[in-house]
Amino acid sequence: MNPSRVSSPLRLAISLVLLSSVCLSAQATESGVDNIGPGTDGFFMLPLDVNSLADNMVALNLYYNFYKARKLNISSLGGKVPGVEITSEAVIPRLDYLTPLRLAGGRLGFYAAQPWLKQRVQAYGLEDERESMGDTTVAPIILWDMGKNLTLGAALEITLPTGEYDATRLANTSNNFYTYKPLFSFTWLPTERTELSLKTTYSFNEENHDTDYRSGQIFHFDYSASYKVTDNLNLGLNGYYLKQTTDDKQYGKTVQFNGQDVNDGVRGEVFAVGPALYFTFLKYASAELRWAKEFDVENRPEGQMLWAKVTIPYAF
Repeated sequence: MNPSRVSSPLRLAISLVLLSSVCLSAQATESGVDNIGPGTDGFFMLPLDVNSLADNMVALNLYYNFYKARKLNISSLGGKVPGVEITSEAVIPRLDYLTPLRLAGGRLGFYAAQPWLKQRVQAYGLEDERESMGDTTVAPIILWDMGKNLTLGAALEITLPTGEYDATRLANTSNNFYTYKPLFSFTWLPTERTELSLKTTYSFNEENHDTDYRSGQIFHFDYSASYKVTDNLNLGLNGYYLKQTTDDKQYGKTVQFNGQDVNDGVRGEVFAVGPALYFTFLKYASAELRWAKEFDVENRPEGQMLWAKVTIPYAF
């Protein structure tokens, strides 16, 4: 289960680049943005032994995210763009509800996440900052109990542009377009003390009608692998991979910009990896802390990501 996109740092940085570069179209202001929130989910992405859980289960999840990048890699500008610093923070409550209803052999659930964002961008002597509500994500999900050590999940996430957006600003807490994300995930315990989790998504982005711009489709996955060192503590690795699979497109009233690919398509790519820990308390509650550094970045900022998460389940 995945909360809303935490930030859109690339759009902010691209906006600044456009102010100082004549090699990009003046209308292309959102290259490569997404509503994914890479790295959101880590250890034990799904609950295990789903069929044994109470008929009505609720889980309150509280996320904190910090992201900082001092590099921006844009292939059409020859690689790294100097003088860019992007910082974003987010607090994201997410509510999960697992129902007693059955669908396609699994248990039906729902979740919703609403982030509060603070973003700051500095480049070329310019600076912009905004703090407000971000875009909302809602989703139905089906969980399949494959035994006590394996759970599969499938969902359809919908991100709604409920945050604040102004096309003339560099910093925004909304991407200002709808995104539809089919999602598949699993949590597996191959041995008594090891855990593997994976979540894959594929994003279909709608057009931003304020700018007549459509960001390309994106494949992405979060992953984690951990080992239980004590009864309450797991240590391991986590990270994410993201690759844009179709070109960004600029639309407009003239034939020149009606569905035209933007430069080289501005197809972003990034891989990240880092250490993490997972701690259980009060029998069923959990907390985790995860850090990841980005590598092999193309057409995106390059930085470091920190996630903290607390989960408290409740049966009624």
